[in-house]
Amino acid sequence: MIKIQILIILFSFCSSVYAGQLAEEAIARGQQYLGRGMYQEAIEEFSDAISSDPFSSQAYYNRARAYYSDQKLERAISDFSRAIELDSENAQIYYERGVAYYYRDDLDRAIADWNSSIKLCPNCVEVYNKRAFAYYKKEQYHKAWEDVHRLQELGFHPSEQFLQDLRRYSGRDE
Repeated sequence: MIKIQILIILFSFCSSVYAGQLAEEAIARGQQYLGRGMYQEAIEEFSDAISSDPFSSQAYYNRARAYYSDQKLERAISDFSRAIELDSENAQIYYERGVAYYYRDDLDRAIADWNSSIKLCPNCVEVYNKRAFAYYKKEQYHKAWEDVHRLQELGFHPSEQFLQDLRRYSGRDE
């Protein structure tokens, strides 16, 4: 009886390792397709990775990126959300889901995701830059200026056009 239990445990372990390896290989193929702009093929590979390892945050994250690139925002947001459930400490996932929300014109959710991203990566300039644009679109100019100042502290300079528009609409001359 003990031998059977040991064999079952050993088989389960080996199956798990093999499934993880299959998922990693499918992710690598999917990333190649994604890099070539072959979004449907990438989605299929990432879906295969998820079938092999349904707990792979990287498989969901990459499939979300493929969906996003293919203009399928709802599916992208769904997969980014699942990736966050599996890896809530990854600032990049919050950032990219925020971008998807931004282009869906859901600025409050975009800002919430970027706030989460900043908590995990307080010096990530791309997050402050996107959030400044979202605050600008919401006419929360004082918050946009706060992000501009933080960007400047980090050595990044927003586009001159954005700064001109922000000056004009906020009534501030900074």
